[in-house]
Amino acid sequence: MKLLYFIVLTGLCMACHQPRVYRINGSLPGALDGYVVKLYNIDTYPDVLLDSTVIKDEKFQLEGTRTFEYPKYCRLVVDMTPDEPDQRKKTLKAYRFFADNTAMEFQCQMDSMPAYYWEAVNKEHNVTLTGSPTQDLYQAYKTSVQELSERYTALRNEYLEVYHVPALDGILNTEKGMKIVREMNMLKAQLNKAAFEFIKAHNNSVVSLLLANNLLNSTRSEMTVEEIDGLMNGFAPALQNASMMGEVKKTAERMRCVARGVTYHDIVLKNLKGENVRLSEYVKPGAYNMLEFWASWCSPCRGEIPHLRHLYEVCGKDFNMISVSIDERDTDWKKAVQEEGMQWHQLCDQKGRKGPVVIEYQVFGIPDCIVLDPEGKIVCGGVRGAELDVVVQDLLGEKAKGL
Repeated sequence: MKLLYFIVLTGLCMACHQPRVYRINGSLPGALDGYVVKLYNIDTYPDVLLDSTVIKDEKFQLEGTRTFEYPKYCRLVVDMTPDEPDQRKKTLKAYRFFADNTAMEFQCQMDSMPAYYWEAVNKEHNVTLTGSPTQDLYQAYKTSVQELSERYTALRNEYLEVYHVPALDGILNTEKGMKIVREMNMLKAQLNKAAFEFIKAHNNSVVSLLLANNLLNSTRSEMTVEEIDGLMNGFAPALQNASMMGEVKKTAERMRCVARGVTYHDIVLKNLKGENVRLSEYVKPGAYNMLEFWASWCSPCRGEIPHLRHLYEVCGKDFNMISVSIDERDTDWKKAVQEEGMQWHQLCDQKGRKGPVVIEYQVFGIPDCIVLDPEGKIVCGGVRGAELDVVVQDLLGEKAKGL
């Protein structure tokens, strides 16, 4: 009897010391046998494959092999075409969530699961995931801002229809576009405030790291260096070793380069004569300046040029415009400048994606821009179309009346 008691007690002690790992039991009604399910950790770049399995009888199970030190931000991917070798032709579904060292349940109708790539209608609400306290906290935040987010998305879609699409054909519905942008800016400010308040109230949660990273990326040149530092210094010491913290620190460092109030970076570029010149030779002291980054091969950039021509015609005397191409081929750049009738300052960084424009100004997508105040300090960035018109109107006042 004593021996039996000892064996049971020993077993219980061993069980108590077993490392806890995640386990996901999934139910996907409508899924076919053979669909492949993969779980990736997307805390850092590149993504890391954690586990994979095959669906059988509309069900699957994924289980970890070791304990997470921190909850992981994951992407669960369902490959509906596992035999397709071409990644571009695959049919993929995906859902992002936080995974804890717990038993979780995943449920969704296969035909209602969110797509891997962007889709017009957000289908995340079709997924039910239970058993992860960290995901519950994230979901609570998303629910708290759902109404604001939906209103913002509706306005964004209206902007695309009313302003952006017509502008591609040279039709500038400026007044309507600016009205929508101002409403969007108000909602964005409320969403940012909600994110800041959540981060402050949950400074020991990895959910706040995700929100901080999103904030930093979406408010490019809206935050000062001091505000970025305040955000980063607000996290609890317990989060400092989280892998996602490393990503947030990298993002914060990039955003400091183009933070509001930072003096523009004087870089060496080529002018249309083929001469090496400094950017400072073209920035007009005592005036508002815009650095506009583009390339001849970029269709959205070319689509934005009719608006820039209009802006130059109306405000060119008071708003100094400098377009900086990242074309590597001189002939392509000069041909596009001539074709588009770009009469304002034209410069080029022919080192392309490896040049000072990308490095110093953190330009990872074009078209992009930076607006400078009369002292050469950054006012804002990343605006285009009617968004840019709103900025110019606010800065120039009556001088921008013709917009």
